[in-house]
Amino acid sequence: MNKWIVSAVMVLAVPAASAKVLMSIDAGAGYNLSSLADDSTFIDGTFDLVGTQATGAAPFGLGMEAKNGFYGWAKISLPILPDVKLKFENLVLDGSNTVTFTESILGEEFAASGKVDSSLDLTHVDLGLTIGLPIPVVDIDLGVNFRALLGGFSATGVINGTQQTKEVLFPSATIIPMAYVSAAATIPGVGVKLGGELSTLPLGDSNITDWNIKGTWFAPLPTSMLVKVGVEAGYRSFNLTIADKVGWLDTSDFQSNVTVAGFFVGAAMHF
Repeated sequence: MNKWIVSAVMVLAVPAASAKVLMSIDAGAGYNLSSLADDSTFIDGTFDLVGTQATGAAPFGLGMEAKNGFYGWAKISLPILPDVKLKFENLVLDGSNTVTFTESILGEEFAASGKVDSSLDLTHVDLGLTIGLPIPVVDIDLGVNFRALLGGFSATGVINGTQQTKEVLFPSATIIPMAYVSAAATIPGVGVKLGGELSTLPLGDSNITDWNIKGTWFAPLPTSMLVKVGVEAGYRSFNLTIADKVGWLDTSDFQSNVTVAGFFVGAAMHF
């Protein structure tokens, strides 16, 4: 009876092992614990995202905080072809403050008086294409990361004398290409994989920079031959800086500096 069981296990394991030679899949999903930097500003210094200043001169406070959100990612590795990584990250800032001001914003005159509820949604989807370098001990990937921002900015309150909502969405066709690099190594005898990744688009004084460092541990389960299951935890930072010029474009009306950072924790799998 035992011989038949062993034979059956070997028959099932062979195709699985062959598949792993041809393709491997890594994935993770979890929860972000984010916070918004105190010096974050928006729209040419008109708004202090964290502050609560209500009257007088700009910047006017929006009283925002970063909301905890979720993320998910998957990486598919194939021989010869570039690795493909997909990632979704929920990143929303919400705030409320009672303000009184009259300002010209993006060429339009706005007068606000009373409570203003605002939201800045930086939720995004990434598509990364990378190639690994043949270096022993450390896994290094280089490539490009294409980011699509899915949200935008909205404010609700008494604006120009009436209760209304003003909304500016990121253009749906906007794809931001960023240089990408990652590195990872496993600590011998511990089974913990330490790694980090960086996506960046430096444009002079303007830039988008997103980096993280994390550790991943896989539990020694009987299923590890087919799929490894474990946990990951780390720290990430996302910064969006828009200066008065981006290349030849005048972006002075859009000058902003937004930094969101915090710890994250989630589950990880390796097929």
